[in-house]
Amino acid sequence: MARNDNRYAPNFGNDRYSYRDSYTPANRPMANGHRAPAHPVAHRRREAPYGQDAVRSESFDASSLRPTPRAVHQGRDYRERPEQMRRRRAAVERSEQFDAPRRSSSERPRSDAYGEGRERAGTYRSRRDTAYRPDSTLEHPVRRPLARGGSKPRSPRGAGLPLPQMGGGLGGVSTQPVRPALDGGSRRRDTGVTTAIIGICVVAAIVIVGILMWTNRTVTITLNGSSTSMRVGTTIDQVIQEKGLAPTAGNLISVSGNKLQDGAGYPYIAKLGGNELDGAGTAAYRVADGDDLSIEDGRDRTEDYDVQVVDDQPQLEMGGDAWGNLSYISQWPKAGKYEMRTGKQSGETARGDTLQETQNAVVSIHQIKPTDGRKLVALTFDDGPAEKYTEAYLDILNRYGIHATFFNLGQSIEEYPDLAKKIVDQGSEVMSHTYQHQQLSKLDASALQSEFSNAFSMIKEKTGVDTTAFRPPYGDFKESTWLNSGGLASVSVLWNQDSLDWKRPGVDVIVKNSEKSVTSGSIILMHDGGGNRDQDVEALPRIIQDLQGQGYEFVTVTELMKSDNTIPEDIANGDAQMPDDSVWPTQIVQKDETSSSSTTTTAATTSSK
Repeated sequence: MARNDNRYAPNFGNDRYSYRDSYTPANRPMANGHRAPAHPVAHRRREAPYGQDAVRSESFDASSLRPTPRAVHQGRDYRERPEQMRRRRAAVERSEQFDAPRRSSSERPRSDAYGEGRERAGTYRSRRDTAYRPDSTLEHPVRRPLARGGSKPRSPRGAGLPLPQMGGGLGGVSTQPVRPALDGGSRRRDTGVTTAIIGICVVAAIVIVGILMWTNRTVTITLNGSSTSMRVGTTIDQVIQEKGLAPTAGNLISVSGNKLQDGAGYPYIAKLGGNELDGAGTAAYRVADGDDLSIEDGRDRTEDYDVQVVDDQPQLEMGGDAWGNLSYISQWPKAGKYEMRTGKQSGETARGDTLQETQNAVVSIHQIKPTDGRKLVALTFDDGPAEKYTEAYLDILNRYGIHATFFNLGQSIEEYPDLAKKIVDQGSEVMSHTYQHQQLSKLDASALQSEFSNAFSMIKEKTGVDTTAFRPPYGDFKESTWLNSGGLASVSVLWNQDSLDWKRPGVDVIVKNSEKSVTSGSIILMHDGGGNRDQDVEALPRIIQDLQGQGYEFVTVTELMKSDNTIPEDIANGDAQMPDDSVWPTQIVQKDETSSSSTTTTAATTSSK
């Protein structure tokens, strides 16, 4: 077999290297059995990616005279011509004078035809018109083959260096222009990014230092009346420690107020601008410029306790004037709620905070006083309706064009419903005198409430009038009687002038008693039932004429109550009802041992029978 002295030609003999392996620039064997040294041009070519038009198959490339890998060439001589050798050496020398193009670490290698060619690691470009493109376009990083001896080959230098390529016949060498690398622009970009990062870091450091200096500055505050300097943001505990304050802690006490342990209470009291800080405010406080802070001794702390919510029932109390012709419910009762505390350490029990205010029932005694200054007086008639006298009174009232108030018995209305209806039709009004004219203070709660409910319902049924106003028989209605009423009645109407007509003292006496000490807001008591009322029928016109002559105007009780704007509107209407959320009391408020049960009985101890 002829020896091939061309050291750049592959050995296609029986060598164990195939064309594919032996033609690798860094690894191919020489014709004489030695491996050719790696040279920068070979590495330069290996870095350059193949173009889209690069031949990646192992078949014959028609554009070059390069034999196919599978062709067997034995005894062939690939000796290059001297001119070709000279040009190849010149290319190698020039390649050592320049740096190879560098690729930025941020650039992604490009995926193209070179991907498969890299595995072949030595396949030359098959087309001469394929321009070199920088490594920055590769999708995968290039792994360069090691040079002879296992060391990493030196990167080729120089951009735009022509690369030798096989072609133009056996052993022919040609050069192909290479695109210049963008090395300078990449370096400028890297320098600009580095400068920007350094600038940002410097600014951030300045800002951080400024913030630290601002948050740790010293400010002036007033502490317990004296000016002092403190670091801004200091807590109250730090203020006490740094200034050497020693407030005295309070004690631990039981739910009943007994001392359980010294110094186990609150450690101190903090006030900002004179306002005491609660626990959350004390923990959240931080010193600020100009603060006025005070630290005082702590107060006592109540032991831990269990809580039970208890309903607080309302009570009944009397109020208002010492005496008056009205007694009415000025405040409806409501039940409350409060805490019942049981100490965990002491075991004591005591009433705690009020959760819902308890509202007592308040009965106010009041003398009617017309607000507008008018001279008003009310005529009232008890114990009717009566078959003979009620209608006679209505005729007299019509003759003078006035109205009055009739306090009727429930059983009498049931007996004479037409007369009760005539009272309403005339323009006068009907109110309750209970059902059977019993002395209410001597009845129990059930009997008393039955008297009220039966009378009110009878008035409603026969006259269509809703009323909760009444006049107690004999004027006897004490504080205890109000308690037994169950809230069914709203206003008790008494009198100022008692005619004492039930004694039949004579017409002149009846007139005199009725006109005695009359003032604006007075209520005159007479009767239309319960006996012979002939003297009243004769005395009534004289009473009307005399008082009208004095400038008085006769009105109903409802109209008289409405003239006084201190009386609640629902009471003045005469039909007030206890609210649904009210709970009527079962106890009377105890004021003192000397006070006795209040009574609304008037000076006239005798009354209608």
